[in-house]
Amino acid sequence: MAERSAGEGRRERLRRETWRDLRAAALAEVRDVGAAGLSLRSVARRLGMSPAGLYRYVDSREALLTVLIADGYHDLADHLVVALGAGADELRAEERAAPQVPVVAPPDAGTTARLEAVGLAYRAWGVSHPNEFGLLFGDPIPGYAAPEGGVTVEAMRRVGIAFAQPILELHAAGELALHPALGAREIVGQMGPMVDLGASMPAEVAALLLLAWGRLHGQVSLEVFGQHHWLMPDGCEALYRAELARMLVELRAVPEPAT
Repeated sequence: MAERSAGEGRRERLRRETWRDLRAAALAEVRDVGAAGLSLRSVARRLGMSPAGLYRYVDSREALLTVLIADGYHDLADHLVVALGAGADELRAEERAAPQVPVVAPPDAGTTARLEAVGLAYRAWGVSHPNEFGLLFGDPIPGYAAPEGGVTVEAMRRVGIAFAQPILELHAAGELALHPALGAREIVGQMGPMVDLGASMPAEVAALLLLAWGRLHGQVSLEVFGQHHWLMPDGCEALYRAELARMLVELRAVPEPAT
């Protein structure tokens, strides 16, 4: 950041800072009124800026939502790749704090440890970024459709690749338990923006990847959206870790516990 600041002019720096503040104000508006209630006029009011001034940065509410969604996916992806040991040059989220994850897999970590690190990072991001999680994975936003093949798709694909990496490593090492999945090829055919990722691996692996993500994502969603709060008011980390451990056993990444 210091190098970029030193090399840019005052006008460029002010524009970059305003753009950062604009996205932060928009996220605050989403937190307070929900994505469906987001309006450029309200965001401008939070910034003390005229609506006309806001249009110098974004030309519509839909364009602003697209930026926020892409930012969220990139930030989530950054947390996952940091958990896998990535360096700063692999991060993509703009003007964000450095990702903090529960565990960073060491360079010599086995495939089990790497998958566990990704799984823990996924939950940690969700519970510490509930507004962004809701924006990415909550109810559809009335009147909004992400641009086909646009920046949100690219950002979402980064999340998929990071989540998939340790599972692909398990498969490459011959440690992944593959069971012929009913309709695996049909599942792969419906993977949308990840179809190119799915096409590069056996259908059973791609289907297994989607099923694994669904298990972990389901637990995070229940926690972030408060469905377990009545049962676990202090958080669901223990429950999530139990689900993650069970999934690792079923993937044969770790031996079945003795009974």
